[in-house]
Amino acid sequence: MLKLVKEVDLGGVMEPVYLDRRYARAYIVATFQGFVLCTFEMECDHGSRAISVTRLRAEALARGGCLLWEKHILGRLEAPPNTWPSISVIVCTKDRASMLERCLASLQLLDYPNYEVVVIDNCSSDPKVAEVIARSGFRHAREDRQGLDWTRNRGIKEAKFDIISYIDDDAIAWPGWLRGIAGGFVDPNVMAVTGLVLPSELDTEAQGLFEGYGGMGKGFSPRTINRTALSSRAVFAAHNCGVGANMAFRRALFDKVGCFDTALDVGTPSEGAGDLDMFHRVIAAGLTIRYEPHAVIWHTHRRSLTALRRQIYANGRSYGVYLMKCFKSGSGGRSSAFSYALTWFFGWVIQRLFSRKLRKDGFPAALLRAEFWGALHAPWAYTATMKHDRRLRASYAARGGWE
Repeated sequence: MLKLVKEVDLGGVMEPVYLDRRYARAYIVATFQGFVLCTFEMECDHGSRAISVTRLRAEALARGGCLLWEKHILGRLEAPPNTWPSISVIVCTKDRASMLERCLASLQLLDYPNYEVVVIDNCSSDPKVAEVIARSGFRHAREDRQGLDWTRNRGIKEAKFDIISYIDDDAIAWPGWLRGIAGGFVDPNVMAVTGLVLPSELDTEAQGLFEGYGGMGKGFSPRTINRTALSSRAVFAAHNCGVGANMAFRRALFDKVGCFDTALDVGTPSEGAGDLDMFHRVIAAGLTIRYEPHAVIWHTHRRSLTALRRQIYANGRSYGVYLMKCFKSGSGGRSSAFSYALTWFFGWVIQRLFSRKLRKDGFPAALLRAEFWGALHAPWAYTATMKHDRRLRASYAARGGWE
């Protein structure tokens, strides 16, 4: 079922939402004065191809009215303009010139007083990538060691400022994105901030399925995440903290917990989990993460079922690798890591497979099986990714490369 993604601003002049015949429903993003209040789905009015203003307003107020009251009546805590911290925005990219161009165009329109954008190109073979970067006028560097976490770490070295924010090249920033990031860092004890990720489109079956699978959004309420408020097992549920497409850190954090693990994420046999590993290490070290839904970006989900199947497989594989690393390192406690891993595998992966067999889960069986096989391959992937990282480091050191 294809859905039209449409923003509706309750603080402006509202108009009916029209759907052409490609779309069965609308995915409405309700906003007010630059804040996302809620999302919901609606069908057209009976006998028409439109959704009336009356229905839109009523549904938006029913779902986001409490948050609207809080923002409009109580206001929000903001640092005065002369205290906004300087922020370095890092965009990691590889061979996605058209998506990168959209991302960089959105970063040129950010409503923020002092920021820089640094594009880190990870071994792109497409010459159009360099052309897009050159046209943007943003600073850039090339990282020749393949892997997303190598690229993220290069971004740390290249960044000028003490708050370092990351956005994926297949995402678009909301104009107020960095104001949301900065608001999350108002508390000096917060060492990392994550934000809200919304779908930029739901134009294909695969994109709708991914959003139904859980998408990337973590809700519309801000929250502070600290080990003292978590159970011993919840320390490992790093996916609840946010996603790597929209995250930021104080530079001082990397002196405390280290940089991103180059054995993990895209470009390695692990195929992911570099962000989860970092979130877990922050929490396990007793430090604080803030989820700030005012830091909004739009993400373009995989458009084809083949690409989505590969992504779901990688999710199962990388999550297993992440949990094996936690167990091996003892971070957060080995018994708790083992207990959580069993709960994840049997309580999530296996249970969903059986639910699908009993027709209690409408998610396609092929995608559930992909996640299952990914999880089963995690032990091999863990060994392979650690060996791959050691070989890459040894090869680079032999040529006189720097860390």
